[in-house]
Amino acid sequence: MSQAVVDGFCEGIRLLPYQVAGRAWMTERESDKKIGGILADDMGLGKTIQTLTRIVDGRSGKSDAEDGWAATTLVVCPVSLMSQWVSEISKIAKNLTVIEHHGPSRTTDPAALRRAHVVITSYAIVSSEHGTFDLKVTDESKPKKGGNSKTESSSDSDSEADHFGRTLVNKKKPANTSGKKKDALFRVKWWRIVLDEAHNIKNRKTKAAQGCCALEGKYRWCLTGTPLQNNVEELYSLFKFLRIKPLNDWQTFNEQINKPVKSGHSVRAMKRLHVILRAIMLRRLKTDTVNGKPLIELPERRLFIVPCDFDEDERRFYFALENKIDEAMKRFVKNNEVMKNYTNFMLLLLRLRQACNHPSLVSKDYNTDREAIESPAPKDDHDDEELPTIFKQLGVSKGKKCQLCQDELTTENKDGEHCEDCIEIARKARHKSLPPNKDSNLPPDSAKIRKLLELLKEINLREDDEGEPTGEKTIVFSQFTTMLDLIQPFLREAGIAFVRYDGSMSKEKRDASLNQIRNNKRIRVILISFKAGSTGLNLTACNNVILVDMWWNPALEDQAFDRVHRLGQTRDVNIYKLTIENTVEQRILTLQESKRALATATLGGDKINKLKLDLEDLMALFRPGREEDDD
Repeated sequence: MSQAVVDGFCEGIRLLPYQVAGRAWMTERESDKKIGGILADDMGLGKTIQTLTRIVDGRSGKSDAEDGWAATTLVVCPVSLMSQWVSEISKIAKNLTVIEHHGPSRTTDPAALRRAHVVITSYAIVSSEHGTFDLKVTDESKPKKGGNSKTESSSDSDSEADHFGRTLVNKKKPANTSGKKKDALFRVKWWRIVLDEAHNIKNRKTKAAQGCCALEGKYRWCLTGTPLQNNVEELYSLFKFLRIKPLNDWQTFNEQINKPVKSGHSVRAMKRLHVILRAIMLRRLKTDTVNGKPLIELPERRLFIVPCDFDEDERRFYFALENKIDEAMKRFVKNNEVMKNYTNFMLLLLRLRQACNHPSLVSKDYNTDREAIESPAPKDDHDDEELPTIFKQLGVSKGKKCQLCQDELTTENKDGEHCEDCIEIARKARHKSLPPNKDSNLPPDSAKIRKLLELLKEINLREDDEGEPTGEKTIVFSQFTTMLDLIQPFLREAGIAFVRYDGSMSKEKRDASLNQIRNNKRIRVILISFKAGSTGLNLTACNNVILVDMWWNPALEDQAFDRVHRLGQTRDVNIYKLTIENTVEQRILTLQESKRALATATLGGDKINKLKLDLEDLMALFRPGREEDDD
C-alpha cells in the first residue's frame, strides 16, 4: 500500500488495494517488449483512475522523442464520455494539458496535438479522420498514368494492418470547407493509445475498428468491463488493435479460434484463448474477495423483475400482432429463406418488443427506432454503420415491404405502408397515439407507463429515518426514443421534473442534462436512450434505475445498471426491470441467461456447453410455447 499515493495526483487521492495491484500490472505490461493489454475490471471499479496512474507514471523520455514518439496519450471513447474524461483528469491529476479533439472546429495541425499530455477524441472522429487520411495516402501514392498502387500501412507492416488501412479508398472524399484535411490523429506517433469502452470495436468490419487499428502508438490499451458480449469473434478486434501475434491475423484467429468454437470443437481453441487472455488481460469483479474481504464496499444492489399487466385492448392488440408475425415466420421457413433473413427477423422482433411498451409504437416507421435493432453479424458483410443501407435495401424506408410483417407490397395496397392483412392492426396502433377525448392532451397510457408512474410516485414518497424526504433520483432507460417521447407528457402531467439524454442531442445539450441531474435538486428523473447512455456514464447522483424494455444481452443491461452502482454511490441501489408476462419479453429473459453463461465461460476458463445464440435461438423468440417442438 506504499504505492497507493501517486506522485502527480491531487492531494488526498489514494488508490484502493486492487487498484495498487492494477498499477503494478499495467507497469509490467509496458516493460520489455510488452506493449499494453486489456484492463477488463468490472464496471465501476475505477479503470479510469488506474489508467491515469499509468499516464502519470509512464511518461516518455528524451530517447523516445528522438525516435519520433510524441509524449502524448490518446484516449478514444464514446462522445458521451469525453467530458467525463476531462472532468476526471482535472479532479485527479495535476498539471496535465488536455485537448478535446472533436467537432467541426477541431485542429488539423498534428503539432498542436503533440503539445498536449492527453488528447481525448471519439470513435466517430477516428472513423472520419481515418477515411480522410487513407484517401490522402492513396491519392499521393497513385501512379500518374492510371493503375493502382499499394501503399504502406501507417501503423505496421503486417498484411492485416494493410487491409484495415485500405478499406475506404473507394469512398467519396468528405467535404472540407477549410481546405485542410482533418486527419491529424493519423499524423502523430502516439506514446500511448487507450480505447475506453473498447467493445465499441467488437465488429471487425466497422470503420471504428479499422480506424483504431490503423492508429500508430507505442503502447496500446483496451478498457472494457465487457470484452465479450455475443461470441468469441468479438475478441479478434481487440487482439488486432493490441498487435497480439499470431491472433491479430484474421485467418489465423478464424482457423484456430473462431471456426472450432462455432463448430463445437472448442476444447483446444478455448485453451489457446485462455492462455492469451491470462497473459494480456486483468479482470476483477465486484464480487471478488481479498483476504476474505470484498474487493470493494458498495451499497446493496437490489434487482426487481416487475410484471406489468396489459389491459384488455392491449392484450388483444399484442396477440393479434404476434399471430400475424408468426404467419410471416412460417412463410420464411416454408420458402427456405431463414438463413438470408436475419435482418427481417430483427425487424419483426422489433415490432413485438414495441407492442409490449405501447401499441402506438408499432405504427411508427422502422427507421425511427433502428438503434434498437441488433445489427447483423460480421459474416453477413454488414456493420453497425450500414443499417440505414440495409433498411433501404429491404424497402423499409420506401414502403416496398409491409412495415409490420415484411410482406411485399403491391400496387393494390391502398395503405402504402402495410399489406391488406396488417392495415387493421396498424390503424389500431395509430389510434392509440391519439388523446382519448378532447379534454385531454395525453395519449392513451400503456401497462408500462402505468407501472412507471406508480414506481416514480413510490420513490418520490420515500422518507429517511427522521421522516424527511430522501430526494432520490431515477434513471429511466428505454431502447426506443419513441417510447421516451411518449413518457414525457405523462411526467409533465404528474409534475415530475426531468431531463433527457439521447443520441440525437448535441454534445453540449447532453452535458447540460447530466449537469442538471447531478446538481439540480428539483430534477428527479433523467430519461436515457439505451444506446446513448448505457455505458461509461457516472450517474451516482441517481440510485434507482427503471429499465422500460429488455435487451437479450445481459452484459449491456449490467452496464446500464452500473451507471449508478459504482464507486461514489452512497445509497442502496434499486433496479426495476419492467416486463410483460407471456410475451416475447419472457422469452428474452431466458435468452439472457444463455448470453451470461457464454461470457462467463470464455473469460473465466469454464467449459462451454452452448457457445452462441444462433438463428434458432432468435426464431424461438417468435414461437411461444413451441421451443421444444421437434419441427
